[in-house]
Amino acid sequence: MYAISLTSIPPRFDGLVPVLRALLAQRPAPVRVILCLPRRYARFPGPVTPPPLPEGVELLWHDSDLGPATKALPAARRLAGQVGRMIWCDDDWIMGPGWASALLDGAAEREATTGQGYGVARLRRRGSAPTPAHVEIAQGFAGVCADPAWLSGPDMDPPPTASPVDDIWLSGQLARQGIAIRAVPTARRAMRLAHDDGPALQDSAIGGRSRHGANIACLDELTARYGIWPAQD
Repeated sequence: MYAISLTSIPPRFDGLVPVLRALLAQRPAPVRVILCLPRRYARFPGPVTPPPLPEGVELLWHDSDLGPATKALPAARRLAGQVGRMIWCDDDWIMGPGWASALLDGAAEREATTGQGYGVARLRRRGSAPTPAHVEIAQGFAGVCADPAWLSGPDMDPPPTASPVDDIWLSGQLARQGIAIRAVPTARRAMRLAHDDGPALQDSAIGGRSRHGANIACLDELTARYGIWPAQD
């Protein structure tokens, strides 16, 4: 059994239905599809009015805004011990047939999978990927599949330095537990962009930092806390 979790932001609410229907249509069928929203957003003022959801999609409220990691952490805590695998993904891609099954079939017991990832060597850090088929950083837009219990601990919430760069933070939480991440390109090939709603967070200034600066700040936090991915000599 597996579940799918994602989050969204108010500017994208109107485009969510096709995304959610594509998730519901995956085979094997997920036992749950969860949309997790914060009660209030850090970036968008005012109360949150959720969009209409297709039948079969559950709304999970979270008291605080964890940034993009809201797509994974609240649902992981809810689902730990209930399902063996949870896939988290972004809200602006249509996942075609075969996406979920590729992620589910691609991993060994103590592995996570992702449709696309990269190595920390590109950021001048010392990596931990055990084989060329593995990556250190799983990119959430392409889907990440893991046991939700691996992300259910009380200390998983990203600090302010890591909140904008959830891919690195969440991948670090797996790495510190010895969970390798296998890239599954067939899952990435099953996707298509749902809509283009302007500049992505990838291209934005984040807390006064460039994207690269935010990545390095998050890596520094992970190295300081857990000793993983230190800077190359």
